[in-house]
Amino acid sequence: MAIVELTNVTKKFSGSRGEVTAVNNVSFKANSGEVLGILGPNGAGKTTTLRMIATIYKPDNGTIFVDGIDVVKSPMEVRKRIAYMTQEPDLPPALSVKDYMIYYFRFRGLSKEKARRYCDHTLELFNLKGHAHKKPFQLSTGLKRRVQLACVLSSDVPLIFLDEPTAGIDPRSKRNTWEFIKEKLKDGGMTVILTSHDLYEIEYLADKVIIMNHGKIVAKGSPSELKRKFGKTVRVILEEPIYNFDLLKEILLEIKSIKNVFLIGENSFDIQLKSLEYSINDILQALVSHGLRIRDIFTTTANFEDVYLDIIEG
Repeated sequence: MAIVELTNVTKKFSGSRGEVTAVNNVSFKANSGEVLGILGPNGAGKTTTLRMIATIYKPDNGTIFVDGIDVVKSPMEVRKRIAYMTQEPDLPPALSVKDYMIYYFRFRGLSKEKARRYCDHTLELFNLKGHAHKKPFQLSTGLKRRVQLACVLSSDVPLIFLDEPTAGIDPRSKRNTWEFIKEKLKDGGMTVILTSHDLYEIEYLADKVIIMNHGKIVAKGSPSELKRKFGKTVRVILEEPIYNFDLLKEILLEIKSIKNVFLIGENSFDIQLKSLEYSINDILQALVSHGLRIRDIFTTTANFEDVYLDIIEG
């Protein structure tokens, strides 16, 4: 079941240089129990997209539904169904961790008694009991993020936004945070939309990824699917040195499956394929037909960061 559904959504802004299209005819779904990662460089349109889903901006064209509710027609109903973890820790300086949690759950509509029970359970679940009476100035950045995360993930809502959930925290705390998210989502059935500049974080947490650039979706799929589709390189090692690499490169680039060719050593080079869907038979035939003797040839799949950069820069 789709918790979030965008269909042909467009958003434009007027500026000093005229009208700018921030989001251009974007469509996608996020299903129940799914972690959807949204990636893209600055100005790609991802923040505008999130703000439209969260009812902060209205789309100029297209429709957005959250849990079956139109975000334009019923924004207050949508807001009851979402929880948002901001990028910067925003804990009130005067409140202890426990008081903040109770305040948070009361704000979300729980009775005072139920908010206290939720608070005690959340402190236990997220290993925060020892910090319950501390105020924000006594907490590390990692602990502040954990308090935020604990409140958001404990909210009884179908859709959660996590904006850079591990920004500014140390590697151990980052790993612990990932495990908290995984553990909570395993049984919850809630949908998470995750944004992060940490591509390993996206790869680890996201079931599906959308990559945006210039207001459009340029790729989507699971991290493993994107690596299989976009991340294949063939390394070729010849018996003899390469005397005219420019000519060799020109010959190979005539093959439609090849995106680029890079010289590695005096007798070796890498061939970057446009997609894993292509066969290397054409490459072998081209090399053999030009009298080149192959000592070794093998394929490698790039890491997710390389694939992301290749998609964005391609």
